[in-house]
Amino acid sequence: MRHHLYPPRRQDGARNKQRGRNGLYDELERDVLAAPKFAIDNASPIPENASAHSRVAVVHVSVSPHTSLVGDPVILNASPAVHPFVLAQRLTYLWDLFTTGVPMLDFETVTLYSLVIYAKDNQGATASQTILIQIEDVNEPPTFTGALAQGAQVTEIYIPEDIALGTAIYRATAKDPEEADLEFFISPVGSGFTIDSTGTISTSTVFDFKNETTSFSLVINVVDPGGLFTSGNLKVFLINVNNKDPILTCSLFNIENGILSVTSLNSTLHNEASVTLEEEIPIGKMIGRCQASDEDDLGDVSFELDPWNAYFAVDKQRGTVVTTSRLDVETPGFASVQAFSIKACDRDQRCAFIPVTVYIEGINDNSPVCDQYLIRFTRKEVIAKDTIVAKLLCHDLDKPPNLIRYAPSSGPIGFGQLFDQVPKAEHVIRVARELDYENPEAVAAGHIYEMRMSVFDDLHPLHTVTVTIIVEITPDNDFSPIFTASHYSFLVPETSGAFHRVGRVTAIDEDYPPNCVTYKITSGDTQVVQRFWIHPLSGMIELITQPDYESMKQYNLTVEAVDCDKVHPRTAVTTVTVDIGDENDEAPVCTPRLYKAVIFDSVVVGTNVNGFSLSCHDRDSQDFEMRFEMAYGNENHHFGFDPSRGSNTPKLIVKNPFNFESGADVRRQYHLVVHIIDDNLKYGKSTKPRTGTAIIDIYVIRASTPPPPTNAEQRKGLTIVYTAINTFKASDWYIPFIFTLMAIFFAGFVSWVCFLLWRYGNITACCQKMAKQVSKPRGIKYITGNNQKEKAITGNRSKKLEVLTETIVYETVFNGEAIDPVSGNVYEYNSRTGARKWKKTPRHQESSIYSLQRTYPFEELASLKIPTQG
Repeated sequence: MRHHLYPPRRQDGARNKQRGRNGLYDELERDVLAAPKFAIDNASPIPENASAHSRVAVVHVSVSPHTSLVGDPVILNASPAVHPFVLAQRLTYLWDLFTTGVPMLDFETVTLYSLVIYAKDNQGATASQTILIQIEDVNEPPTFTGALAQGAQVTEIYIPEDIALGTAIYRATAKDPEEADLEFFISPVGSGFTIDSTGTISTSTVFDFKNETTSFSLVINVVDPGGLFTSGNLKVFLINVNNKDPILTCSLFNIENGILSVTSLNSTLHNEASVTLEEEIPIGKMIGRCQASDEDDLGDVSFELDPWNAYFAVDKQRGTVVTTSRLDVETPGFASVQAFSIKACDRDQRCAFIPVTVYIEGINDNSPVCDQYLIRFTRKEVIAKDTIVAKLLCHDLDKPPNLIRYAPSSGPIGFGQLFDQVPKAEHVIRVARELDYENPEAVAAGHIYEMRMSVFDDLHPLHTVTVTIIVEITPDNDFSPIFTASHYSFLVPETSGAFHRVGRVTAIDEDYPPNCVTYKITSGDTQVVQRFWIHPLSGMIELITQPDYESMKQYNLTVEAVDCDKVHPRTAVTTVTVDIGDENDEAPVCTPRLYKAVIFDSVVVGTNVNGFSLSCHDRDSQDFEMRFEMAYGNENHHFGFDPSRGSNTPKLIVKNPFNFESGADVRRQYHLVVHIIDDNLKYGKSTKPRTGTAIIDIYVIRASTPPPPTNAEQRKGLTIVYTAINTFKASDWYIPFIFTLMAIFFAGFVSWVCFLLWRYGNITACCQKMAKQVSKPRGIKYITGNNQKEKAITGNRSKKLEVLTETIVYETVFNGEAIDPVSGNVYEYNSRTGARKWKKTPRHQESSIYSLQRTYPFEELASLKIPTQG
């Protein structure tokens, strides 16, 4: 259908515009133009589910002559607000209304769309047109819901093999957009499954996992009354069910007197196995091997012992029976008869088992056991002959126990040695000769004798243990250590680092061994961080950390010497004074460490930057021993310190002016790295000066300077010209009004010029006449200052006035400087008023004081009018 829309009425108001230099305003009127017109060809109702880019309507917009549309027509106030339509331009004033596909057209959701198309021309006229779009209902195929709604993806179902006949295994659900009755079909027919009118799928036969197919592929079709259908894929898997017990077969080994025999059993015979083993067989020794089979063929049969046994275990997967612990009948609490069952079970704990009884026999397998395997005998000198130094108490755990024998293995024991065994008591060791601590033989042996005795329980020593006997002779401690000096003094420079040797202390001990002394610092190192360490054997005192003269100038240490007597040690004490030598080891520290400032480029040389000054201190130097350097960032040497040495509070000043106009200065941000060095000595020269650092960031802002006295050279560049066209209508009322006003103004201006020419036409003759009559010059001086006017007229009663002088003096403060880009001269300027003058007066500069000398008759002096500044 075709819809036509006529433009609404439009009211044009008058607007005022300011015209002319004298504040005249003219009222303008806009002409009335016709609004845009719509012509819409709407197609027949569009079917639902239409594809994207389907044409719905054709929109034609017509406008008045000399007008044009602003942009394209747009869709406004759509109902519903979310719609799948868009306008696409085909020709200049012709647009097609297409579908976008998002959202899809659905009759069951929206049956009618209402669109308002809006257009506007360049005169501000607007128009709109409403389009109604009818959605046509289309029969759509049904769709599955649930798992079958996934389309081509196959839905899997698992059922046990022994499922009952007629059991429902799945229900297919579907819906029809038109809500019609649906029918369900299953294929292939005769697959062992059926489906009813509600979509319920049931079994129609009995399944067996081992005899038939284990999976079935089904196609489910749902059909509406119109014959449209949707298919879904379903796959049914049979689950193997465990319903039979495994069969267990085992071969068990017997070990008696070193002879191996095998016994085989089967769980179906229900026999009990009897096994004999010897003790001390290796751990992990295999004593049986079992196998199991399961008709269900699930492949997950596992082996276990029931009950659990501490000495035997069966491999869960392979069925091998092994020992897991030592079999020792002599162990207290050990049971020589072990009973358990070997079981083979599937995952549902359907099991087969064989009872087993294990008899463990004892053998001679134990070595002798002694109460002590290390016997230490210590006594002070002198040890007498026949002194008992050790008694070996050993026994055998075998049943019955064997005879224990003792024999020397190594060391000074035996016939003709320092030690021997007591006859008829081989387990007792005694001293064969007197032992003296100072005996050279004892000194050579280190006063310690070590012997080893072998203990065994058989003529053929297969099981032997060794007992070690240590005899030590100790001296009597009769003397205390004595230091070679009662007091020690040392000097250490404060720059000395770790491991620096301070000095050595020495103590003497007359006991044997001679001078066996250890040293330690007992007091005096009182700071939190320990500074000193003494070598315990040599007595050398060393630094652990670097000392600090400013923190501690002297240390008074107490050193203790201890002799080598471990039971009753003797000691000696001495004092050690360590003086710390002062050195220049600390760098100056300034505040603030980091400073930031902003200045103008017009700042005067010598100015203190924002009143900033460093405050520096040095713990080991005087304040006047510092000097300051700009290490980095001081480009063109604009900045410096005043003073640069001999003070700890220098001021940051501007040393050289900034010159951005000539290109000498480019940078505006200065990152100054200041070094503070403490080598400004009054006498001599610093050998190890220290340097501190401060950071100063300064940003220079260009001050707004007035133009120079001379114009700069014209440079090439890009000129942008803006052209504005003023249009008017000759018929408007303000046109004749403006021309009439201009004619009146021109007539008045011509009249005023004629009056001036008539009045002052003979002014030259008047001035010459006045000069002849004045006989003596008189000075008239006008001085104009800041808010002051001073007039002085000097003269006599003569009729002649020879000189008339007018002087104007300006008291102006010039607070800025700039460089003339043409002449290169420096000029000063006032940043508030814009006044300027040359800093160094060029030859061609004119004086600001000017004089006028004329001669007037005295009578005409009264009629002479000299203008003054108001």
